[in-house]
Amino acid sequence: MQRVIHLRTMHLGPDELLLAAKIGVDADDEARDIAATIDDAEARVRAAVPTAKIIYLEPDIYRPDTVASPS
Repeated sequence: MQRVIHLRTMHLGPDELLLAAKIGVDADDEARDIAATIDDAEARVRAAVPTAKIIYLEPDIYRPDTVASPS
């Protein structure tokens, strides 16, 4: 995993959190490695935030902004 591209959370109740994130991966990463990374990330989130009951992690190729900043 390169980075978290964006992350959103929503409280569904006092003890229930939904977490959705787009995860940047390398273009040459293999599917099994991406799946293992996502499984590991889910386990780490659940351990750190027990109220995170629903977790959606979407892999995507990270593309930094290619628009040049004005001088």
